[in-house]
Amino acid sequence: MSCLPAQEDAGKQPDFVPTAPGVSAFSALDEMREQLGDDAAVARFVANYLALLDQRIVEIGESIQRARRDECITRLLTLETSSHMVGADELSLRAAALRLAVGRDQADTGMLFAELTRSASSTRAWLASG
Repeated sequence: MSCLPAQEDAGKQPDFVPTAPGVSAFSALDEMREQLGDDAAVARFVANYLALLDQRIVEIGESIQRARRDECITRLLTLETSSHMVGADELSLRAAALRLAVGRDQADTGMLFAELTRSASSTRAWLASG
């Protein structure tokens, strides 16, 4: 599954389709548990993800402010990938949209970063509740 918007939509906010009623929002974590066969390893992965989340957002913001494009793209790729792995698809999509905007020097990075920050907060609450 690619979460990248089409070339002509690069930098625009991608659509997010919330989990359908009755479908486990933790399906990505369930799949990881099944693949690893180790609940403790999955719990550690989620704990590490949450422990790093706020700092990752801060560092992305700093990279944007300092116009460190390559550094920012790398940080966003890391957030995008790890978010997808824990099932935080909205945050993953927001990171992808911002990464594309930064890569193309688009002017809407401030708005996209604000959306990324809000999504990170929602993701933190969602994962902490599970």
